[in-house]
Amino acid sequence: MRRMLAVALSSVLLVPAALAQQPGMGGGRMAPPPDHWLTLDSLAQAVGLTADQRPKVAAHYDELNAVMKKAADRRVLFRQSMGPMGQMTPEQRQAMQPKVDSMRTAMEGLQQQADTHYGAIRALLTAAQQAKFDALPKPQVAMRRPPPGS
Repeated sequence: MRRMLAVALSSVLLVPAALAQQPGMGGGRMAPPPDHWLTLDSLAQAVGLTADQRPKVAAHYDELNAVMKKAADRRVLFRQSMGPMGQMTPEQRQAMQPKVDSMRTAMEGLQQQADTHYGAIRALLTAAQQAKFDALPKPQVAMRRPPPGS
């Protein structure tokens, strides 16, 4: 009986710690943004697109997803070019800073493009559809840091 209690207690204590180590969960590294937004069918169903709206929205939707795919491809290439980060010296990390800053600037530009298409889609919707649209997750190209002090 004591043994079963010890096993149960260990399970309760170890499972949250193990989950925290997985990317995107607790103390682990966050997963990068996806390489796509919603599917067009999901978007159409979520906001109730009409047959007339769908082709107009589809053009911006396709452009938005192209931007997200481009950003995902750039992230992969960037990570590959960086090499193993854990084995870098502080001097090597400092030398990489211009490359990191350049990547951040590129990602911010891609985020602006995604935001432009997102706004264009929103502008094609009725007020009732916009309320539903605003409740959906916004497409995120770059990992944004919270502003200082928040």
